[in-house]
Amino acid sequence: MNPFNKFSKDITGFLPYQYQSKVAEHLLKDKNVILSVPTGAGKTWASIVPFLYAKKENLDFPKKMIYSLPLRALCNSISQDVNEVINKKGFEGLASIQTGEFSEDKYFENDIIFSTIDQTLSNFLCFPLPLSQRQANINAGALIGNYLVFDEFHLLDGERSMATTLGMLRMLGKLSRFCIMTATLSNEFMDRLKGVLDNVEIVTLDGFDDDKSKIGSLKPQEGKTCKKEIEVVEGVINAEKIKKYHINKTIVICNRVETAQRVYLELEDWAKGKNVNLICLHSRFFDRHRKATEKKLKILFGKGVKEQKTNSILISTQVIEAGMDISCEVMHTEIAPINAILQRVGRCARYTGEHGKVFVYDVLKEEERAKIDIQEFKGLSKEDKTEIQKLKNLYLPYDETLCKVTFEKLKLPENRQLNEAVTIRLVNEILEKEENEIWNGFKDKFRFPDIRNAWRTSVEDKFGAKNLYRELVRDIQSTEVVIIDNPNTAIKAPFSWESVSLFKWSLVKWIKEVFEEHQHKFDDESNFWIVGTIRHKEDLFLELDEKEIKYEFHFFKDIEAVKETHETLFLNKELFHYHHSIGFNKVEKGKEKSEFKDLKDKEQFIHAYRKDTFIQHTEGLLGAFEKDFIRENQLDFIFKVFNERLKSTIDFKKLIQLILILHDYGKLDDRWQKWMQTYQKALSELDNSPFTYQDKLALGHTGFDTKEEKERLGKQYEEVVKKVEKSIKEKLNGGRPRHSGVGALVVFDVLEEWLGSNKLWDKLFVPASYAIARHHGVSNDSCPEFFISDHNYQSMKHLLDKYGFGKYRLSQKEKEEKLDDFTSYSHSSFLLYLFFVRVLRLCDQKATDDFKKYLN
Repeated sequence: MNPFNKFSKDITGFLPYQYQSKVAEHLLKDKNVILSVPTGAGKTWASIVPFLYAKKENLDFPKKMIYSLPLRALCNSISQDVNEVINKKGFEGLASIQTGEFSEDKYFENDIIFSTIDQTLSNFLCFPLPLSQRQANINAGALIGNYLVFDEFHLLDGERSMATTLGMLRMLGKLSRFCIMTATLSNEFMDRLKGVLDNVEIVTLDGFDDDKSKIGSLKPQEGKTCKKEIEVVEGVINAEKIKKYHINKTIVICNRVETAQRVYLELEDWAKGKNVNLICLHSRFFDRHRKATEKKLKILFGKGVKEQKTNSILISTQVIEAGMDISCEVMHTEIAPINAILQRVGRCARYTGEHGKVFVYDVLKEEERAKIDIQEFKGLSKEDKTEIQKLKNLYLPYDETLCKVTFEKLKLPENRQLNEAVTIRLVNEILEKEENEIWNGFKDKFRFPDIRNAWRTSVEDKFGAKNLYRELVRDIQSTEVVIIDNPNTAIKAPFSWESVSLFKWSLVKWIKEVFEEHQHKFDDESNFWIVGTIRHKEDLFLELDEKEIKYEFHFFKDIEAVKETHETLFLNKELFHYHHSIGFNKVEKGKEKSEFKDLKDKEQFIHAYRKDTFIQHTEGLLGAFEKDFIRENQLDFIFKVFNERLKSTIDFKKLIQLILILHDYGKLDDRWQKWMQTYQKALSELDNSPFTYQDKLALGHTGFDTKEEKERLGKQYEEVVKKVEKSIKEKLNGGRPRHSGVGALVVFDVLEEWLGSNKLWDKLFVPASYAIARHHGVSNDSCPEFFISDHNYQSMKHLLDKYGFGKYRLSQKEKEEKLDDFTSYSHSSFLLYLFFVRVLRLCDQKATDDFKKYLN
């Protein structure tokens, strides 16, 4: 048995299929892979095991894997399944999840990150969904030099997320390794993808007949000629048909949440009387309820329970359409495009020895649809009107033509028994036109200009970058909703509340109805409120570039204000309804509210600063770089591929050390040091102060641990803050200048002396300079006037001498100066900047949080 097969068996418990071994062979030989195999055939492990093997054997392969999926539920399910296995196999704590619900790794720092495609692409485009605008340049670098997996690729929006993903992969080229996985793309489309992407091999089951005979999702039950049978039903899904055909495990998949909720309520009383486990799952559940439900589904519908009498019915939507490892013997589904239908059918008779029956229904009648009249709203943009018009589509969220064609094709006798040959033929027959339209829409540019525009917008426009989400990632206006009873409690940790996501205009209509019913209460009740949002206000007491953010609740008094906002909405739980059985609903069931996602999040709004000297802080960064990046070999592959692209042999470790040393050079400016010394002295003069003061060494940060001081001083905290502010204002005229541009300017001369004025220097100095200039935000493009005394310069000289840069003498005095125009440089330069600034900002965060942890 070869080493990889032995390792794979140890991880999964089974010898790998031949196609899985072929995927590993390609990936570990510097190839990228497009993998297309049927649902239930083991795609997930085919992409993950090679990464784990390379990590264990310390092979020349990326050290981080980002596994992207189109749906949150898939992300949650696959993350849980993989963690349950690898945590027992020596890889405990290796994987984390980052979605809108489960924010375990918002900076993408772990070795394996399971993420939605929205999170992944928003990071690369520099409008990261989990981070503030000031942090917009941190996460893009996580995709550089790492292994990128795109599962259920066919579910991506061809015009948006698919095109953007392909543009990103073309930009990265050999800077990353990738694996695209699908069950329902045509052979022609995969060949086209191979033609435009770098160094790609396509893997299917063709040529692996032995695998076809072993894969449980393809192998018919003994005595049966096929694995699954399809029956098209003229009519809509209803409770009576579900009850009639229920045996033991039934799954019902609806296209809309409202339909799923209606069907659940129609079955609720009957299920109680028959002791049926009735479960509802869709996108409008709080994460704790969804997570509990997904765990329950593994018990009732998961692998290994087919012989048990679970007597269970699941009512769901497309959230379980792909990737979720569950099965049933009877399925009821509303019509959808053939690729979606095949994904749904993949949850029926999924395991060895099972046989399934699938009933396919038409969608809701027109009179049963939720309707929104455009005339109800004033001043709508063209884009908003287009979104609202989409609600008139009976087959929402799918294309009507594809649904109708699929419905008719499934009626044909030759398509009633599903096997691999039938599914391939259906995909090729039905999706050819759509795939051609998708491909023609790429226009050979694959979003290059739009990606560069997103990078540029993240710098120039505080809100504009996130508005590109609809254009580049997902064409839907969704709004996050939090249900609370006390706005004053909500502002303490505004980003730590459970939320649900709704189509914006459905929600706006809903809220409008509540306004119309309760508008009079604004005059009658002083504390009455319906909906609001939370916005931040800056506290000028804290340091200029490192302010703690405080928040205030903003109440909306009319529907026009709600219509215009893109912010998370906080709803009054007395007026809106949520129940753990059916989620957020309009049928007035339940009065449950949002809770904190994690108890640790309650303290996230508190920020602490600990006094350190300039040398301590800088060596903290260097220590963090050594401990968290270099010692773990995290950057070896990245250094190699960047040198290959640049056709150089640059010592990137040394270059990054230089960036870290110079990043806060501006804090040695005399005005900066005078401000910090005065500030620290004022703290030391407080009654019973725990703070010390000395003016001999240049400071990196002043010391004021907000959390500890609030606890120690209680109600006196605000008085202490005012006293320190007053002391500083009396002793100083003006504040401190921006400091980050100073190091950005002087690195120019150091690199010129180090590398010489040549093409390599030209490719490196701008990314290095801008990484320093933008290590506190994303928009700085200038160096302020500065003067650094000989006394303060000694701290820098100490660092330059100690780390091998002693021959370089930095300028100590310059006038204000603009940095080179970054927007004119190639995307390769911008990628290098994104890599440098990520390392710098993460090391800066770690050292600021606890510099002592990283000092030798």
